[in-house]
Amino acid sequence: MSGTPARAKLVAWLRERHPEAPDFGPEDDLIELRLVDSLGFLEFLQLIERLSGRGVDVETLDVDTFRTLSRIEQVYFTTAPTP
Repeated sequence: MSGTPARAKLVAWLRERHPEAPDFGPEDDLIELRLVDSLGFLEFLQLIERLSGRGVDVETLDVDTFRTLSRIEQVYFTTAPTP
């Protein structure tokens, strides 16, 4: 899978927690695939914050922003964020 270094780190984090998971791509729904669940969601947000250097406002977050690797990259790992 190609992509940004941040994507590679997100994929590595997901693979570490779900080694049994089938291959997934940047457009696959991480929540539907159960790669991110309610127990791991906050930890996943912390990883995104640490990698991007940007905070995630949990008061206004939209869960759809975190469904795919592509959307996460678009919102948190581009120079011109798209909320």
